[in-house]
Amino acid sequence: MQRKMARLSFIVLLFIIILGIIGPWIAPHDPTKTYYEAFMQGPSKEFLLGTDSIGRDILSRMLYGTRVTLTVAVMAVAITFVAGTLLGVTSAYFGGMVDNILMRIMDILLALPGIVLALAIVAVLGPSQENAMIAIGISSIPAFAILIRSAALSIKSSGYVEASRSIGSSNWWIILNQIIPNITNVLIVYTTLFVGSAILETSALGFIGLGAQPPTPEWGTMLNEGKDYLSEAWWLATFPGVAITIVVFTVNMLGDALQDIFNPRGGR
Repeated sequence: MQRKMARLSFIVLLFIIILGIIGPWIAPHDPTKTYYEAFMQGPSKEFLLGTDSIGRDILSRMLYGTRVTLTVAVMAVAITFVAGTLLGVTSAYFGGMVDNILMRIMDILLALPGIVLALAIVAVLGPSQENAMIAIGISSIPAFAILIRSAALSIKSSGYVEASRSIGSSNWWIILNQIIPNITNVLIVYTTLFVGSAILETSALGFIGLGAQPPTPEWGTMLNEGKDYLSEAWWLATFPGVAITIVVFTVNMLGDALQDIFNPRGGR
């Protein structure tokens, strides 16, 4: 909290999370209700952010969409965190053939851009909010696992790990009680940074119709709905786009600040 950027990013992100939690209770209108007298109406006293092409309130859809977008991103990162940590630490600790097999698989998957891999997974599973979570989570595992492996390698050769081996501690006890707790700072930083990527990919899948399905309000879907009306109804795409930008920027700034804090050579 003593660092200005970390403090500001944390406060903004906390505010966005609170909005996602209480959004359905403070939304002024039903996000799926059509107001036939207010098609494509600009920002006004009744509709603060305007209405879309079928008369739905943009502000209400934005508030509901905050929860949807953040939920997909956080659940996707949870999948990445659990699988990527186990794969990375296991690969680093056991080494040898286990390391070679796991890392070659990760290298093959990493050859594909994350969004392309996510698109392939959604194409197999089918477009939905739940499948978007799974696809984004799986597509981020290779990069996360490789980063965690690098951090775990330095812990593997430490004296206390060797001492645990010498007294007969099991491999999984050492992994769960000594290696993972000692890379917690790395896990926090990388997880935070991956949230920003997950939000972008969530919005990207929604934009092309492979994420949350209409009429569920989601920022990427709203951006797609507004792109055809930029000249006559700028508010349709502007507000979802600004929201995505602010959240991703805030998360990345927080991740960078945490990286400076946890890096002993990077302190200011």
